[in-house]
Amino acid sequence: MNKKILAALLAALMLAPTLTACGESAANSETEAAADSAAPSAEAEIVTEEEAVEEDSRLSISDDLPEMDFEGQGFRVLTTEGGAIYGFDYSTEIIAEELNGDACNDAVYNRNLAIETRFDTKISCQMHATPASYIGTLVQSGTDEYDIVGMYDFLAYNALNAQAVLNWLEVPYVNLEKPWHNQLANDNATINNRLYAICSDLAITSMLYTHAFFFNGTLVENYGYTADDIYTLVKEGQWTIDKAIDITSTMYVDVDGNGTREATDTYGFAYSIWNAADVWLSAFGQSVCTTSDTGIEMTFMNDKTVSIVEKLCAWHYDTNCFFNYPNIYEEETRMRDGTLVFAPIRFKAAFDALRDMEDPYCIIPYPKWDEAQEQYLTNADDKFTVFTVPLTAVNNAEFIGIVYEALCAESYKSVYPAYYDTALKGKYSSDPTTAEMIDLVMAGRNFDFSFQFAEKAFQQVPYFVRQCLQSNDVNIASKYAKIEKSLSKNLSKNLYPIYGIEG
Repeated sequence: MNKKILAALLAALMLAPTLTACGESAANSETEAAADSAAPSAEAEIVTEEEAVEEDSRLSISDDLPEMDFEGQGFRVLTTEGGAIYGFDYSTEIIAEELNGDACNDAVYNRNLAIETRFDTKISCQMHATPASYIGTLVQSGTDEYDIVGMYDFLAYNALNAQAVLNWLEVPYVNLEKPWHNQLANDNATINNRLYAICSDLAITSMLYTHAFFFNGTLVENYGYTADDIYTLVKEGQWTIDKAIDITSTMYVDVDGNGTREATDTYGFAYSIWNAADVWLSAFGQSVCTTSDTGIEMTFMNDKTVSIVEKLCAWHYDTNCFFNYPNIYEEETRMRDGTLVFAPIRFKAAFDALRDMEDPYCIIPYPKWDEAQEQYLTNADDKFTVFTVPLTAVNNAEFIGIVYEALCAESYKSVYPAYYDTALKGKYSSDPTTAEMIDLVMAGRNFDFSFQFAEKAFQQVPYFVRQCLQSNDVNIASKYAKIEKSLSKNLSKNLYPIYGIEG
């Protein structure tokens, strides 16, 4: 999102008395609204005419959909029941039962109301523990219960292996060139003109689960740096892995003085070696594979991959600055508690884990491999939502295409800005560079297709860097060599038929 657009949207949202930050009560919103009416906010004062025009441009991008009356036909969505495990209710991407004063909830509610009114339809959502597998059962039985099915990206292979879903490129009115579709992710997942699992702005998790680097704005000053120093490195293209290692390598404090390195000590760089470690290859511009109309080319193993693992293992294990937290996502709570300087963290933490953080936190992209790398890149936790269309819904393709495209477009225009506002609330006016940094992170969301089939067809290769870091094993070349032949046969036998390619 352009920084000026974001500034204008932020100001507009913060001035609107019906929109409060996600998770805040309606009562709090009334108090804040009263304060806003008494004294104009700083955000309102900085919005220029140019910024307002850019905001209008975002909102006015046409979805190019025909005006249709579907006479009350229900748009039926099935999605993942994963909130208890991963701390997010996936149904909230799709539906909000009522207005409750929460900005994100109300944006979803108003989005759906606008679409339901415009097309005379009714949007509903049900959840299933394993929708990616369940869709195959539904299709096999000929049951037409759902129009689209959302699922974890890393489990999408279950639905695709069952050949239970339609090709999105054959669903009318879905325009992948529109800004509400993640073009990088969808291009990567398109093989032989077939795209079965789509990434769009309807999936808020594709933003929430995107990884960035967070740092403690107070702790970093203890080592002679300011937030502006770090931002300058990013802006000038000098935020590289070598620079990150140089900055963090001496950052360690034995908090209780017991001579034992433990989770409660202060570290310059730390995280639980899990999903965040899967991002390193993408961040360094090294793909697992490339896709085309003719098939899949494995690009995983080369000299750069070996260098990446060697450098990362040295950073993680040969300096005092690093600690591998025992619990997944523990870095989010350690950052909040003020015992961690730098960490790779999901953007979601800005909405929950870090909301009560006393020290100011700052957001920057993952470092580049070197200054020659043109762009800052990232990936997402592989549990973000991708959407599929069951084969049994083929007769509803026009209806599905229109309503789905409308949902994506309205999410881009209203739901995403609400989440952006929440991430920056209370920080933006004093730290406007945050918006620019978030833009850089979001622009580099280059989700690797291989994660959709990582568990089976790709034989865990997308997780090899994570596994090497967990065991401090730099021998990734030999690790890959052991499965290289079987991997080639596996892709040819099990993946190519799905995409109509002869092995």
